[in-house]
Amino acid sequence: MLQEIIVKNKQLLSDLIGENTDLGYYRIQKIIKSRHVKINGMRVGADMNVSAGDVVYVYLADREKDGIEEVYRDENILVVNKPAGIEVEGEGSLTERINNILTDAVAVPVHRLDRNTMGLVVFALNKTAEAELLASFKERDIDKTYNCIVVGMPQKPSGKLKAFLFKDAKKSLVYISEEPKKGYLPIETHYNVLKKYGELSLLEVKPITGRTHQIRAHLAYIHCPVLGDGKYGINKINRRYRVKTQLLCCTKITFHFKQGTLRYLDGKSVLLNIDLTQYYKK
Repeated sequence: MLQEIIVKNKQLLSDLIGENTDLGYYRIQKIIKSRHVKINGMRVGADMNVSAGDVVYVYLADREKDGIEEVYRDENILVVNKPAGIEVEGEGSLTERINNILTDAVAVPVHRLDRNTMGLVVFALNKTAEAELLASFKERDIDKTYNCIVVGMPQKPSGKLKAFLFKDAKKSLVYISEEPKKGYLPIETHYNVLKKYGELSLLEVKPITGRTHQIRAHLAYIHCPVLGDGKYGINKINRRYRVKTQLLCCTKITFHFKQGTLRYLDGKSVLLNIDLTQYYKK
């Protein structure tokens, strides 16, 4: 929410906010540095003097609205459950919401999920952890597992799918080919069928490669599109089940660190228990 403060006397911005809210000094400085303050309509990012007559707007996090489920945290990392419909970074993003709530650290995301994909997202809480996590994700030393509801069921109860993917950045779409083609990159996706619900199935999916929209496009290619997927799914069926975003969720992250500050996490898995059937009309 926004709080309006009319300045009566010349003073420091941080002192003004402290007098008009119940926030502590560290929290106030973080709000200012995060550019959640406007003076006379201009956003500012540093503490400064304000003058009588100035109008100050301060964004104060609504903790109920901005509250994000914390799944795991220690002194170096934070893992949260991202809801669908929110970007990981940017204005109004998951990162912004988390940093509106944290009072003792600044969280930096080290990987991404699509806007409408739910589930586990990892944040670094210091520079050392950030560097080690970014390197580990880049080298694909961190395993991610997803659950999803799909239309239909694969021919086999489990499988290792291999194909080639082309990304059309202009259309924000990807295309799958069984055969190698110019501009297409190899992809590999493993799956297990966990349960069947009539014409729908619950799958556990592990992308071995990490291409854009890989899981959604690869499953659609084998005629098992993710329910609610507006790009690669079946809109008629999506409407029937009243689902507007893909029922795809990152449910497990496993860390592998043989050295460095984060080696204590080697082999550790963070799990998210979630019932995806709650998101569609049965």
